[in-house]
Amino acid sequence: MTNTKWFLLFWLLALISIPLNAQIQFSGAIDVGIRSGGEQSSFVSNGVESEYKYLHFRIPQINLFLFAPINDNYFFEARLQTDTWGTGELRDPYFTLANITWSNPSNNYIIKAGRFISPVGFYSNRSLQLDRSFHELPLTYSYFVNISDQRGFWPLAGEGGSYTSNDVGLTSVYFGGYATGGLFDWEITKDKTRLQLALTSVSPASDDNYTNLANAAVLSRLTLNPSIKWQIGVTGAYGSFMRESNVNTAFRPFNPLERYRQTIVGFDLKYEFGFWQFITESLYSRWFTPIFNDGSFETIAASNKFEEGTFSNLGSNIDAIFEPPSLPGSFFALRFDHLNFFGSSDGSNSIYATDEWDEDLTRISASFGYKLARNIESKVSISEQTPYDGSLYTFRATISAFF
Repeated sequence: MTNTKWFLLFWLLALISIPLNAQIQFSGAIDVGIRSGGEQSSFVSNGVESEYKYLHFRIPQINLFLFAPINDNYFFEARLQTDTWGTGELRDPYFTLANITWSNPSNNYIIKAGRFISPVGFYSNRSLQLDRSFHELPLTYSYFVNISDQRGFWPLAGEGGSYTSNDVGLTSVYFGGYATGGLFDWEITKDKTRLQLALTSVSPASDDNYTNLANAAVLSRLTLNPSIKWQIGVTGAYGSFMRESNVNTAFRPFNPLERYRQTIVGFDLKYEFGFWQFITESLYSRWFTPIFNDGSFETIAASNKFEEGTFSNLGSNIDAIFEPPSLPGSFFALRFDHLNFFGSSDGSNSIYATDEWDEDLTRISASFGYKLARNIESKVSISEQTPYDGSLYTFRATISAFF
């Protein structure tokens, strides 16, 4: 079955199990606006599809949310979504979230099974425009690096084709912010300490719901709130990221793809002071991967064993958000964002044993938002990134509504 069919079946079974007298709750969110980008724009580099880089009207995302209690301890939730990610045109609706949750008021933990919000990183649970100050997520979540889930390290990732229709590499953390598997969510100390631990089908970089390999990953996040002003987060993840495809099928018997894994370690901090809010995050990602170059996998001594290497990158951002008291419901925000590549080594082929296996990148963003009503917000943002010649600038203006 395709992923969509699996989720439709899961959703149907969940609805059948809901009592007829249950109060099913529906809600939704929609974004509409205009956007433009520089001449070298692409979804994998600055989030603007190359064929839609000139100023145009768009509907970035439409969401329908469902919440349905099954009994006193179980409830079902789902998110049906359509968006323009990677194509510039609204895609067919699909489920990004669909899970059953067990919750007992007498306990301080819950358990989820299905498709849920990933616990990795600060921004994974901020996939709606209404939940964040900037249109784009930081580079760790939005910039596609030279790592492919079909080819491993691939210097040409992102050079051709488009997301959803071609292999364009991976982001260090999946920008959709979801994972499939089981989640244990434990509030260790009320309003102070929270631990989330998940066993999922693939590493945080992958957007796949399921896999045909024996892949697995462990995702975790510890959140500390020492006071009302502070929030501290520590993230860790480890798991397989590659999947079988026609590119690597012939090599699979000699190279188990599930052994190629991604490791993530991260730290984030949020601090509020008066009318100011500061958010900073750093996420380190290490990839153990085969090497694909010049149209084929590099192998050892003409055998079917892959040449392998380890490649690392570090993404860091700092956001400063100001809510002027003279204009209630508004905010101004600035972000400095950097993605650094280092530590590449394959142990045998010195051509890749360099300090940088992808190009370091810096992006500067500014945003202004104003709440038009309780559930309606307008937002305008601009960004510029290296090489700072206007070829990858972005301009976005949207109105987002929750209903």
